[in-house]
Amino acid sequence: MSISPEKREILSLRGVSISFRGNRVISNVSLVLHQGESLAIIGLNGSGKTSLLRSIAGILEEVSGEIRVDGRIGMVFQDPGLSLFGTTVEENLLFSLSGCEDNGEIISSKIETSLQRYSIVELRKRDILSLSGGERQRVALAAATVISPDLLLIDEPFSMLDRLEIKNMLDILHTLTERGTSIVLSTNRFSDLSVFDRFLVLGNGSMVFYGNWELLKKNREIFTLAGMPVPFELELSC
Repeated sequence: MSISPEKREILSLRGVSISFRGNRVISNVSLVLHQGESLAIIGLNGSGKTSLLRSIAGILEEVSGEIRVDGRIGMVFQDPGLSLFGTTVEENLLFSLSGCEDNGEIISSKIETSLQRYSIVELRKRDILSLSGGERQRVALAAATVISPDLLLIDEPFSMLDRLEIKNMLDILHTLTERGTSIVLSTNRFSDLSVFDRFLVLGNGSMVFYGNWELLKKNREIFTLAGMPVPFELELSC
């Protein structure tokens, strides 16, 4: 995943603060993400990662500051079931396209492409409730990306996946960024994220760090400030 400064600005946050039921969750977050860039939001459970993603998606109301998104948003929730509305896998992809495409041939083509891309062709007629957690996660990702979003928001996607499924998902996300999709992913897991362009570390209700992998490696104390252990990947790195 590479940074291309000449590409258009997809996401901009300026002095964003978020509250929930009157209680401040995060204060004063600012960042910029360009087309095809990826951002990993890292923090403990309860640090505000999900609240920040939902604010970007326009779901939360108690938000101050400026959030600007240039383009279409796709989102996958931590519980993939919240992203799925149809009875079968195929119906969920069709539901995602129903509001943005009316050409039957194009719809069929996009559904077939997504089924192939996420290796869920054999699941197309399966009831969503019969799927495993990992299968639901893949279907939710397919449903979020079948509309070709400019910005993809993914909340804690690794919790239901095994090591091979995590690798496959990261490969898919890398392909999406190469095709121009910007990605914001939240996680409390640090493994395998070195390919991301930017990192936002949250702790104690604020933005503790925002920068690239190389800068994060040089500032390992950031994790202590966020109340997190230093990841072993950084402990072992020079």
